Amino acid sequence: MRCSAGVVSIVLIAAGANAVAQSYPVKPIELISPTGAGGGSDLVARTVAEIIMREKLLPQPVIVLNKPGGGGAVGQAYAATRRGDAYTIIAAGTTLISVPVRTGLDVGLDKFQPLGMIGVDLNSLAVREDSPYRTVKDLLAAGRANPKTINIAITFPGGSAHQLVYRLEQLSGAKFNTVSFKSGTDTVAAVMGGHVHATAENLGEVMPQVEAKKLRLLGVPGMKRPLGLPDVPTMKEQGYDVHAGGYRSFAAPAGVSKDVIALWDTTLAKVHDSAAWKDYMARNMYEDLYMNAADLTRYLRGQQAELTRFLTEMGLAHKK
Repeated sequence: MRCSAGVVSIVLIAAGANAVAQSYPVKPIELISPTGAGGGSDLVARTVAEIIMREKLLPQPVIVLNKPGGGGAVGQAYAATRRGDAYTIIAAGTTLISVPVRTGLDVGLDKFQPLGMIGVDLNSLAVREDSPYRTVKDLLAAGRANPKTINIAITFPGGSAHQLVYRLEQLSGAKFNTVSFKSGTDTVAAVMGGHVHATAENLGEVMPQVEAKKLRLLGVPGMKRPLGLPDVPTMKEQGYDVHAGGYRSFAAPAGVSKDVIALWDTTLAKVHDSAAWKDYMARNMYEDLYMNAADLTRYLRGQQAELTRFLTEMGLAHKK
């Protein structure tokens, strides 16, 4: 039998590609947490890395590396330089849109390959137990009747809590003051101390004081009522169709192969379906929302214009 040189070359290239696909990963994978140790994104990154290793979902360890600073900018800048590097993964979702808009850095969606989302750390709207506001509609009515007199605590400008307040303003005509604090814990303390009227921070942050009857939940911006909170209506049920939270997502630098994307699709799906992750979501009041690489990519591209407009209107966009 005769075989042309061209056919031999094609066979060899295909064999080489198969070998790469079958061997990845051959060394530890670096999972970038763009926040400091103990932050929400960091805890998720470490939980996911632990599940992957404990359940042997990959043949190599996943090592979490903290790169905090600039609301995710430092971590994204670090990961964006590693085009095609399948051994660098970052815990990032909508920050892939917001960071370049805020900073002007060239670290946007085109620099990354979204890999998947495994849950949503929902925001909330909570007031002190003795507050006169008993529903989302009550608070928005006050913000409409007396613009800029209601103070709502958030952790940082441009984050999901700030976006929640902004979207409620757009839907209702209310106008609020947002007050930034260093952490979700600080926003809760500010509400309890009477320094602000409400907090829009994550549900997990407010729940200990809700359970202690010191705070009251007005509503959650989820697709349905959270498990364990059957009496707390969604904001959509109250007439305001908003969805807001920390999208617990992962991405690789742009240029990774289709085989690598497919492997992470499978791996993150197994993490999402694991008993350990289900337990983590339940304990932290997460919304169970999964997106594979293709779905997350479409979602983020669809959110780009709206999030850019929000940051621009809030004066948070980088001025060229």
